[in-house]
Amino acid sequence: MIRPDPDKVAAFAIPGTERSYTASDALLYALGLGLGADPMDREELPFVYEEWGPKVLPTFATVLGDKLDWLEDPNLGLGDAPNVHGDETLILHAPLKPEGRLASQSRIAGLYDRGEGSHGLLIIEEELHDAATGALVATRRQTDVLIGAGGFGGEPPPSSDRPAPPDRACDHRVTREVPAQAALLYRLSGDHYKLHVEPEYARSAGFDGPILHGLATYGLACHAVVASCCGHDPAAIARISGRFTAPVYPGETLSTELWHEGSTVWFHVKAQARDIVVIDNGRADLRG
Repeated sequence: MIRPDPDKVAAFAIPGTERSYTASDALLYALGLGLGADPMDREELPFVYEEWGPKVLPTFATVLGDKLDWLEDPNLGLGDAPNVHGDETLILHAPLKPEGRLASQSRIAGLYDRGEGSHGLLIIEEELHDAATGALVATRRQTDVLIGAGGFGGEPPPSSDRPAPPDRACDHRVTREVPAQAALLYRLSGDHYKLHVEPEYARSAGFDGPILHGLATYGLACHAVVASCCGHDPAAIARISGRFTAPVYPGETLSTELWHEGSTVWFHVKAQARDIVVIDNGRADLRG
């Protein structure tokens, strides 16, 4: 296995990108999350029906920027190991428009080593600007877990604070079945990583089969916040974060539990049948 080269990773300048998107892309993203499963749900239809919207989830921003193709650069030693999402933070500086053109610029914010026999951690920060005006639209910070790539001689990861919900029963619970073809549909929004499609590759990474994209589960959690705590208004979310703690398999039923206090919402997501948390330490900050 190729190991990450810390010096080359630190010196690497990620090229910027630009991407135009349309309302149809926003609708496809929402359909990839499984929204619109109930054609009688008038609150959900604006996310998947252009005549009533489209409303745009803020997490749509996660598929509009850097496609991370540079991870495959053999000089960096990052692309040989399977990788999964560790955590994600998204800040919306302005509500996301249903169509437009965004300029993306990413940088490597950290590369950490959990030690021989364990994993590497790669932290990427990205800014998305309106390509026409230059206005900052969104900022992302993601951690990728480089499976089995530990022991390359890097620094250990720093400790971090994890938001935790209040010690009481949740205020809301949203249950949703993930369609069996969800990963195949979600990948059409731009994430073509074969971990979500090819059974043999997924098993080589230690999973029972292809798994749902972590950012798809993240999008479903975001919609649960919007539906339960924001009066179905996606523009109410200013920031949302969460830690991916277990895979989700297409066809599973997910349960999102939410605690709402003022402008803060804490949440976690469980795979119901397995009774296992798949997104933990979730927090959303709402606009005042």
